[in-house]
Amino acid sequence: MEPQTWPLLTEPLFWILTAASLATASAPALMRSISKTKAIAITAIWAILTGSSAFFFGLLPALATALVSLLLGLLLFALSLVISGIKSMPNQRFEDRKP
Repeated sequence: MEPQTWPLLTEPLFWILTAASLATASAPALMRSISKTKAIAITAIWAILTGSSAFFFGLLPALATALVSLLLGLLLFALSLVISGIKSMPNQRFEDRKP
């Protein structure tokens, strides 16, 4: 008896859509400022990629793609906020000092 593989794991289109969704979800973490139009565009692109995954492969793979990409996007966004806060801490310390 040969082991069965999930056919989705060998499907290149699924991995391309997942990688694009991950990249789109992590884009706000790489931007210095996010305008309303950029946020709407990023959300629309992410929704189209996730919807395409649902259309081609079904609901469960689309939910997995959405969950993983959103978690990565939130993690990178929080990390970028922490790093920017650490970079600005020395500036605030010297600005608040009175002679």
